[in-house]
Amino acid sequence: MRPLIGLLLETYPTVSETFIVNEILELERQGLDLHIFSLRPPFEGDSHPDAVNIKAPITYVPSLLPEFDRAAEKELVSTQLALFEQDSDVYLETLKHHLKRDQHQRLNEFLQAGYLAQLLKDLGIIHLHAHFADIPAATAEIVKAFSGISYSLSVHTKDIYIKDTASLNRRMAKANFICTCSEYNRCYLDRISTSHTPIHVAYHGIDVDRFNPPPKRQQSDIPLILSAGYLCEDNGFQYLLETFHLLKQEGTSFQGIIFGDGPLENSIRQQINHLGLNGHVTLVSHISQEQLIDYYQKATLFVLPYLVSDSGNRDGIPHVLLEAMAMEIPVVSTSILGISELMHSYYNGVLVPEKDSLSLAKALETLMEQPELSSTLGKAGRLTVLDKFSLASNVGALKDNLIKAVQPPMRLTNQENTLANLLKLAAS
Repeated sequence: MRPLIGLLLETYPTVSETFIVNEILELERQGLDLHIFSLRPPFEGDSHPDAVNIKAPITYVPSLLPEFDRAAEKELVSTQLALFEQDSDVYLETLKHHLKRDQHQRLNEFLQAGYLAQLLKDLGIIHLHAHFADIPAATAEIVKAFSGISYSLSVHTKDIYIKDTASLNRRMAKANFICTCSEYNRCYLDRISTSHTPIHVAYHGIDVDRFNPPPKRQQSDIPLILSAGYLCEDNGFQYLLETFHLLKQEGTSFQGIIFGDGPLENSIRQQINHLGLNGHVTLVSHISQEQLIDYYQKATLFVLPYLVSDSGNRDGIPHVLLEAMAMEIPVVSTSILGISELMHSYYNGVLVPEKDSLSLAKALETLMEQPELSSTLGKAGRLTVLDKFSLASNVGALKDNLIKAVQPPMRLTNQENTLANLLKLAAS
């Protein structure tokens, strides 16, 4: 069956967006046909390995960025001419509204949106679901202006806490529905919204069968403390290394491993050397998902001291916390943003204030000294993931909303019309 729903992404498929790859795989498993549109391909070496299992066709929209491309320019401009010839009034009105906006990359956005609008009509796609509130949402908004094709949005923590709430509000108002990844985000969007567009919480779920705890966790004489994530300021690895330094000074026996790569890799390696943590802490830049699961099975604790960076960057509920909790590993993190929706301190994990290495060290010491408490928290963590963060149930809710978006509006019978009119009169 030819897909009726398009999925719009800025860059696909990237290693850092595992949750999107998982979502697409689950939508397909639940029987939804999709066509994926990406505004640019991933950088070399950044393609997500699990994307090979996705069946949906992928179209990369021609772009003038990051480098000018003559062939792309020809395709994009010829589509603009075709749109103008089809309906000059609609074209000029769309152009006028777009030129009023003070946005980066707006020429490329406009050209890509025109190309995509024409392509969607040619393919028979009648609804577009865009991930992220910035460039993909802006593109979907222009596509709708050109073609009338409806859109919906999945928005995330890193793209909604911005100074320009007017553009976000406008895009939300024109969408059929909004999904976001935490109740914290939903409350924020509800406060700034001036429309009646439904806003749903859609937690990023995980495959709980894939992340399954071992029948008996291997016990080690030296506790193994894991952490994982993109090596950026938000994940707080600089504070984790200070914590490891405090544990070493206290004479606590442990082995720490951090999995990840990113812009702070050199800085973190230098900090490991500076704090004398060689032999105690290892940084592993590249690891497959299956290799990480093997480490999860051996881990004593998992820690991620997440924070809101000085630049305002933030995440909602880091995916690695869900993975570790599903594996029944006792987890320590920070009591900020959506993490408080996932964890409750000393119920299914331990929460400490952000940027507080001393509190983090005390929490880790407590759990290493009390294995029964650690085991209880680990088991409660998995139950939490099973209850609220199952990939199948959370993606199922998104699938239902997407199906509603492509269904024709229900026509009322004469009797129902009469009743509706009477209710309107009574209300007035």
